[in-house]
Amino acid sequence: MVVEGPDSAVEQARNEAAAQGWRVVDDLREAGPGLVWCGAVDDTRTAEQAVMAALAGAGLVVTARADRDVVDRLCDDLRRLGRLDHRLGEPAASTELSAEETALLAHLLAGRSLGEAARALHLSRRTADRRLAAARRTLGATSTSEAVVLAAKLGIRPEPRSD
Repeated sequence: MVVEGPDSAVEQARNEAAAQGWRVVDDLREAGPGLVWCGAVDDTRTAEQAVMAALAGAGLVVTARADRDVVDRLCDDLRRLGRLDHRLGEPAASTELSAEETALLAHLLAGRSLGEAARALHLSRRTADRRLAAARRTLGATSTSEAVVLAAKLGIRPEPRSD
């Protein structure tokens, strides 16, 4: 993640990485596979170090404080390595799942299809789709599979099957 915003946006990104099961470190020398380095990129040198850490398998939560051209090059380089979450401005209002979203994810964790989960919760398929989309946004997931994995990491338990 590259964050261009207030400290609260950086803190939210850091908390999201931790909630997804990453170990967050503040020392760039510790960055490596399975770890997320959280720190500032103030110049070309620190931007290069961040890219090298990403190449070594580290995740990043970068506070972008460098000149615009340095930040743009950093983002371009990171996009070449994989998906980039580039955040501008204030943090999102909430990162907590609603009770309804949690219930839906619990059914998906139990192996039910979205249609089966909707029926079990007495919802229309369209309402279930909307709740799932909201849960994915809240979790920062790009797919339903990713949302289900993140839900499990957050401690959501599968809804027992009664069928």
